[in-house]
Amino acid sequence: MSLNQTFSPHRNSRRRGHAMLEGALVLMIFLSFLIGTLDFAQFLYFHQSLVERVRTAVRYAAVHPTDTSGITNMAVYNKAVPSDSDLPLVPNLTSAMVAVTSVDAGTSDARVSVTISNYPFQFFSPLIARANTAKPITATMVSEAP
Repeated sequence: MSLNQTFSPHRNSRRRGHAMLEGALVLMIFLSFLIGTLDFAQFLYFHQSLVERVRTAVRYAAVHPTDTSGITNMAVYNKAVPSDSDLPLVPNLTSAMVAVTSVDAGTSDARVSVTISNYPFQFFSPLIARANTAKPITATMVSEAP
């Protein structure tokens, strides 16, 4: 029997240690990509939800430009007059985050603008795990009221 054919228990245990180390490194990279993908998907979902809330409110505002509380409720609850049991359609969205602005009211160029600002957003990633606020989202539409 030659020296190359002898069995060495230390050689196999070293290989298992390398495999475990490589597996841990690959797992860390995979989890980083997974958490990053979840953060990005969550951000896109909430941003698109807020854009849809602003668009709904500004469509209501085009027909009812003087009903400020109704416009705000449309943005938050999707109802001009919500009941006490209604929950916001987007979590953590409050009426204090919604601003309604009328420009040139009473003229043929009257416009209504709805803005959602200071919406809190929490990342999953441990590298950037902190609460942020989303940028303001604004929609403007020509008022159709006489």
